[in-house]
Amino acid sequence: MTHFSNSNLSEMATSMENYSLPNINYTTIERDLQPITKYVQLLIIPILCTIGLIGNTVSTGIFMHKSLRNNSCSIFLAVRGLSDNGFLTTLLIIWISRAFRLQLGSTHGACRIIIFLTYVCGFISVWMVVFVTAENYIRICRPFVVNRLCTPTKAKLIVAVLGLIAVCLYNFPFWAMTPTTCSVYPDLHNIIQGLVYTDSVLTLAIPFVCLFLLMTAIVCDLVKSYKRRKHLRAPNARKNRNPMATVTKMLFAVTLSFFVLNLPSHVNRLRLMMLPLIGVQSGNEFSALDQAVEQITLSIYYLSLAFNIVVYIAFGSRFRCVFIDVFCSRCKDHMLCLTSNNNDKQLATQSTSVMLTNQGVEVVPMQQYKDQCDVSNEC
Repeated sequence: MTHFSNSNLSEMATSMENYSLPNINYTTIERDLQPITKYVQLLIIPILCTIGLIGNTVSTGIFMHKSLRNNSCSIFLAVRGLSDNGFLTTLLIIWISRAFRLQLGSTHGACRIIIFLTYVCGFISVWMVVFVTAENYIRICRPFVVNRLCTPTKAKLIVAVLGLIAVCLYNFPFWAMTPTTCSVYPDLHNIIQGLVYTDSVLTLAIPFVCLFLLMTAIVCDLVKSYKRRKHLRAPNARKNRNPMATVTKMLFAVTLSFFVLNLPSHVNRLRLMMLPLIGVQSGNEFSALDQAVEQITLSIYYLSLAFNIVVYIAFGSRFRCVFIDVFCSRCKDHMLCLTSNNNDKQLATQSTSVMLTNQGVEVVPMQQYKDQCDVSNEC
């Protein structure tokens, strides 16, 4: 059961995914915390937040590039990057307040804004992955309706409606909590607990059921497609790549990585919610082992927010070529500018190629990357 108070449970929390409201004031005795909890709170959280903010900003910029922004899945993934950045920003603010004892939670209205943004960003991020998975399902299992359903206009409408729902559903900190301590008004305690269970259903139960069903349908369809291709035994079957696999590879990787990295945190969340209900422990009990397990599972969850760009680069061929086009072109132009005074642009081009080759990067003409991007209808 979630308690909205400055208790030990709230102090150990670092986000709303921690099943309680974040307490950004420094009130607990650090030596009483489990060593793993100390390590995660002091080192892991700021590192993941910094990496995530940079990576999500870059990936959002790439998805909004002129060659990608006309795809509906690019819109979903760009919004996911923004919402993940919002979540990581609130998490970093909490860490700064604790690490430097700034007592930001005592600032009028600050804690309520942080709680509101954490809820909204977490809700939007989860459902963006659900919609990406749904689009992947349509591309694989219902390809004849892709042009009608998977359009940028419909994607923008979905994002707008989802944002409106999130604002209406999670504005309770502004009317149900005190402005300085974020304690729930006593007469509204039952209403807030109901909202907590509603949030668990909307961000845990329903999304994971949807993801599981959609992923199962996708895998089954891909297996059937593979068997049909194998049965045909076309002469060039092994040489030719399945175009549908090329289109949906990154979307499948996004869903799978999200599912795997979020599962430990959600399982632990369910465990902590069920223990008080079955009478094993009270809602205020939180042992050192519970702290350690929670911080480990939350760290895995934060990975799903911080390393999205790694998945995009590794599995998204179109994202990768746009990324190379944007950043490698700028590096090349910068080196040409440095050598322009010596009228040696050819040498600069060769130097760029040698530098990339020495770093293990295959040097391919930029126009070839652009041609590949134009051919593939992929995020």
